Amino acid sequence: MRIGLFTDSYHPTSNGVVVVVDVTRRELEKLGHEVFVIAPDGGVLEKNKLPDDDHIIRLPAIQYDIQLSVFFPPALLKKIRALKLDIIHFMTPAQIGLMAVLAARKTGAVLVGQHTTDTYEFSKDYPTMALSYIFGGLLGPLFIKLSSEQRRTFFKLYLSPVDRDETDEKWTQRLVAGLMVLLYANCDGVVAVSYKSADQLAGFAARFDEELNLCVIPTGVDILPPAKKSEIEAFCKKWRITSTDEVIVNFGRMAEEKNLTLLIDMLPELLKKRPRAKLLLAGDYIYREKLEKIASASPAAERIIFSGRYRREEIPTICRAAKVFAFPSLTDTQALVLNEAAGQGLPIVMCDHGVNDVFRDSENGLLAANDAADFADKVARILSDDSLRTQFSKRSRELAAEFSEEHQTEKLVEFYRELLRQPMK
Repeated sequence: MRIGLFTDSYHPTSNGVVVVVDVTRRELEKLGHEVFVIAPDGGVLEKNKLPDDDHIIRLPAIQYDIQLSVFFPPALLKKIRALKLDIIHFMTPAQIGLMAVLAARKTGAVLVGQHTTDTYEFSKDYPTMALSYIFGGLLGPLFIKLSSEQRRTFFKLYLSPVDRDETDEKWTQRLVAGLMVLLYANCDGVVAVSYKSADQLAGFAARFDEELNLCVIPTGVDILPPAKKSEIEAFCKKWRITSTDEVIVNFGRMAEEKNLTLLIDMLPELLKKRPRAKLLLAGDYIYREKLEKIASASPAAERIIFSGRYRREEIPTICRAAKVFAFPSLTDTQALVLNEAAGQGLPIVMCDHGVNDVFRDSENGLLAANDAADFADKVARILSDDSLRTQFSKRSRELAAEFSEEHQTEKLVEFYRELLRQPMK
């Protein structure tokens, strides 16, 4: 098959969408398919640093909180036609996602949408994203084939105010939900990366009287090889982690929506029960500076470590320094860091059930409330029971092995083939 992956977020940006695109492309190519990526460049300052790749169509972009692409649809459509794609698969329901819908309609390719990011929740905290949907959505009818009923829904999204007495939902959130549904309703199939994201989309669709052909296919994550003893010793020495310390780790992108302040609030509670506990926060992003200030004001400040940016191959070393992986986020759609942590045998404590099947409550970790005391209680329970921790560790490895990149991509290919066999919309 000839497959086009359309994304509004790509290198040099670093986030979960970029990881999903890279994994999907690599594994599809391993299975013998030809894959093209249609994505923004890095903006004026970065585009010349990007490697040449004749299977990537780069679009001029403005880099801010998000990448905003600038393109002339007829010219881009001409390039896409020349690719003779069987499958057009978009990862983001934004500008380039709209272009994917138009391209599929004009070329006859099967159209697949993927719900990779919770743009509904993110639109509250990222004004640029909200604005891009407000103004970009106005172009929707030019790209998407809407029925008369869908057109009425579209205009209501912009013109009808939200009843503040009945809901806390912002107007922009309702707009995002409605525009996503109208976009996905034009797809032959929609990939949800978790049951959480599938439930969210199904709820939006029911709300706007639409039906979506949903299929849950989490992105695969291969287990990294174990860390070398010398690397573990060097890491622990650098960050003053001793053999008696009980380290709780979180690694990933440090953004406000990740709810990392819960871990800082949790630590003083945990220290009452486990006085050797330490909190290790690995990663970087725009929220790190503010998070460090919050941590410095904590009564447990001396027990909090910020180890900074890391490479993926360093994850086994980070995990070997810890006893529990703590994941407080409530906004992730699949949280691939859970696969990474489980693959290294870490028990997991988290708040968001359903976000990733690599976590099973009471099998390889414990589900906690979004509450510092309860989260601390769950972590302490694991730390205080060596047998339970060993049991959870073994189960984490078993579950992680079920979600290999090859296995999950094979599921995606079968979904493609199923859609190719069906009558076109």
